Amino acid sequence: MSTPPTTEEQAIRDFHFEQLDHWNAGRKDAFMALYRRTAPAGLTLEYVGKQTLTGEAAWAGLDHMWTSFNPKVKIQLFECIVNGRDSACYFRNLWAAEQTLSTGIETFSFRNGALHARFFH
Repeated sequence: MSTPPTTEEQAIRDFHFEQLDHWNAGRKDAFMALYRRTAPAGLTLEYVGKQTLTGEAAWAGLDHMWTSFNPKVKIQLFECIVNGRDSACYFRNLWAAEQTLSTGIETFSFRNGALHARFFH
């Protein structure tokens, strides 16, 4: 028997489904606004094994990610696990032009108005 999610856990789950909805619908302004509302105290994007972006570089990186990949990739959320203020998501990336599928795992830590996202792709 599972325990119902807390209000905070449900808000995190809602964040993931909302970001996915905006991404797949091509709504960049809504996608970026969601991140700004979720992380008013700061954003960190960690591309595991590659680079970590903080501050304005993280916001620029999020914009670059959108510009580089949104026209090419639709995302399917296969699994989302939320524990407290942390989440882990397993995504399937559908590359239309190449008709291929790739996968990725992303973890998110929501603390004091800041968001630290780690991307394993």
